[in-house]
Amino acid sequence: MEADYPENYYIIALLEINSVGVSTAKDLIERFGSARNALNQSLETYKKLGNVGQNIIEALEKEIIFTTAENQYTFAKNNNVQIISYYDNEYPRRLKHCSDSPLVLYYKGNTNLNNTKVVGIVGTRNATAYGKKMCDNVIEELAEQNVLIVSGLAYGIDIEAHKLSMQYNTPTVGVLAHGLDSIYPREHAGYANKMQENGGVLSEHKIKTKPNRENFPKRNRIVAGMCDAIIVVESAITGGSMITARLGNDYNRDVFAIPGRLGDKFSEGCNHLIKTNQAHLLQASKDIAYILGWNQKKVKAIQKQLFVDLNEEETVIVELLKANAVLSIDEIALELDFPMSKISTQLLMLEFKGMVKQLPGKKYELG
Repeated sequence: MEADYPENYYIIALLEINSVGVSTAKDLIERFGSARNALNQSLETYKKLGNVGQNIIEALEKEIIFTTAENQYTFAKNNNVQIISYYDNEYPRRLKHCSDSPLVLYYKGNTNLNNTKVVGIVGTRNATAYGKKMCDNVIEELAEQNVLIVSGLAYGIDIEAHKLSMQYNTPTVGVLAHGLDSIYPREHAGYANKMQENGGVLSEHKIKTKPNRENFPKRNRIVAGMCDAIIVVESAITGGSMITARLGNDYNRDVFAIPGRLGDKFSEGCNHLIKTNQAHLLQASKDIAYILGWNQKKVKAIQKQLFVDLNEEETVIVELLKANAVLSIDEIALELDFPMSKISTQLLMLEFKGMVKQLPGKKYELG
């Protein structure tokens, strides 16, 4: 085993072992302190791990996992691709909190994936003139908010969002359903190259991975997970955009939809999201700024005497809000490393006790 590779090389190798997925890899890294250490244990130690340990033994004997990892690193080095693991500061912090977030990302670009404001824009591959116009209006206004625009580089609304972002000098990232050694669809390769000047392309897939059908829903979860909000511009009642909207709601993101005329095929999905309270009705980008609380001025939290009984978790949350004034639910969960379910429950109890109050955009401050 090579000794001069960084930790992410060994994470890639670890993921190549049969039956070792993201969850198992995280467990092994936590147990042994690093992926490098996990792949450098004694036979006796591996035998104690059961089937996983046996699979590691067989993989180390064949050494194919290191060939794959080296191929990824060679490609990355030769093509200015950044390999980002779950444990790196550059990893999208919003995505990190999602239970199904990837362990490794491949990124080619120059923008901050942890921009203060990140918005995903998705829609039909069969964009109408109305959809393109609405997309233009939204991105022109969002450009004033210094946002990062994320989409999937697909035909229709996706590529329209990327093109308009570049037109308004707004950073934009395309999340791909294949490796970075190719661009799909091929016609968008020129746009993908241009985006790297102020944005970039991102994928969880290693090189030579084809844009197979099952990869697109995986792509959609990254778009939803790394954003503060998702905007559905046009969509039929089924399709990738509706999957992204559902994922956005699952991840506790704010979802917005642009309404359309009754009977228009590619407005049925948006109208359905609004009708069923799965999305906010979006008329202008100022609606996003209001609901997400972007224009609110942070004020210093006022010290108050606590006359109520708080459990340990509630006390920690209150102290965190004292120090930061206003935080989103994601920021609280990430800062405290608590599951989202626990954070939601504790915040609700604190609201009942009058200790905190919820602001637009799922942000909280002391009550």
